[in-house]
Amino acid sequence: MKKIILLVAAVALTLSSYSQELEFGLKAGLSADNIKLNNTNGLTTSVEGNNTFNFGAYGRFKVMVIGLFVQPEFIFNKRASNITLTDNGKSYTFSHSANYIDVPVLVGFKMLKLFRIYGGPNFQFMTKQNTDINSLNNTDFQKVDLKKNTTGVQLGVGLDLLKFRVDAKYDFNAGSMGSAFSYKNTAPTITNGMITLQVGFKLFGIL
Repeated sequence: MKKIILLVAAVALTLSSYSQELEFGLKAGLSADNIKLNNTNGLTTSVEGNNTFNFGAYGRFKVMVIGLFVQPEFIFNKRASNITLTDNGKSYTFSHSANYIDVPVLVGFKMLKLFRIYGGPNFQFMTKQNTDINSLNNTDFQKVDLKKNTTGVQLGVGLDLLKFRVDAKYDFNAGSMGSAFSYKNTAPTITNGMITLQVGFKLFGIL
């Protein structure tokens, strides 16, 4: 994580020397999680996503090309779902959640001084995992640790209104984020899709 943060900082410092405008602010919002379980080896599973909060900070660097900007962010996010597994007619439901620090580095275009479209990689660092299989009282379930570091992709649109920044994003991981549990030696892997709505506020800008 330190390497990614140092890289983002280095890129930000480099871009700032070529920028016509710098902007820094805070943002917060809601996320709707939608994980998928893969490699289930025939197990019957279903997942119900939960809504969670997110908050953090952003910086925006307007590059010396009309409308082009780069926007790194530092966001505390949570991915949470309820997982149901059915075996021999009996269903087991448990909650699963994981806290992340998301560091997306977004590149986009601003149009008509109001609308934005953007996309880029999202570097994800897990800080805490809670997979509540103990309440099932079934020794066939075992907790498995997710990957500590993963990389997803964010795509989004935004609207700038005075000092307010409104964003709608879709965040997805095409690759596996690891396994959260195993059942009878089968450990389904997780891929994630998340819709995020955020409202930000510009604290200050430098022309």
